[in-house]
Amino acid sequence: MNTSELHQTTVSDIVCSNYHAAGVFREYGIDFCCGGDITLREACERKGISTEEVSGKLLDALEKREASDEQFQDWSPGLLIDYIESRHHRFVRQKVYEIADYAKKVAHVHGQRHPWNITIYQDFLELSEDMLDHLEEEEKKVFPLIRKIEEMSNKGAAIDADTVKKLHDGLELLHEDHEGAGNLMASIRQASNGFTPPDDACTKYRILYKNLAGFEEDLHKHVHLEKNLLFRKAQALV
Repeated sequence: MNTSELHQTTVSDIVCSNYHAAGVFREYGIDFCCGGDITLREACERKGISTEEVSGKLLDALEKREASDEQFQDWSPGLLIDYIESRHHRFVRQKVYEIADYAKKVAHVHGQRHPWNITIYQDFLELSEDMLDHLEEEEKKVFPLIRKIEEMSNKGAAIDADTVKKLHDGLELLHEDHEGAGNLMASIRQASNGFTPPDDACTKYRILYKNLAGFEEDLHKHVHLEKNLLFRKAQALV
């Protein structure tokens, strides 16, 4: 892919082609998940940054395709679901309560001097509740439906209109969830100054911000795999 082609390619498609691009987008604060349906040029213009500079770093990143890289775009919907549930759903369930506990303690101890930590705590509580509900919706309704559709497609069976509507409605709801989670995570990032603790921050303070940064990174990849790969593959089957 040359520079001019890269400028006209959507952010989400760039990440789909090679996930190494995600690190570049994170560096410049470009949303490649919920807001990834715009071209690289448009994304850079909105951020007020040089398209040439970003595309240069992207081209360097796109050359890095290690042998161990998972080729998610080649995976079946069922395999993607297995990976998402075992890797990302498990991560969310493991981390939300731990991070919420740190956020509560930091807000209680430092909230008067650093009131943004109260905002972080409130936003993360809302994000946690929304994410856990989102996982349940996926695991109990949408993912089984996608598996059913994939099985029918593999057998050459016709997909009835009711099943198509259920998929459309389910994905629409999940897209809204992704948008909400992305907005809350962006609010937390802004309030925490890019997850940068003050120089005099205590250990719990630093652990909280490090965990929030890790949670954001996992969330971005989680949403990317669903929105840009799994859901597109499911829609292509109907």
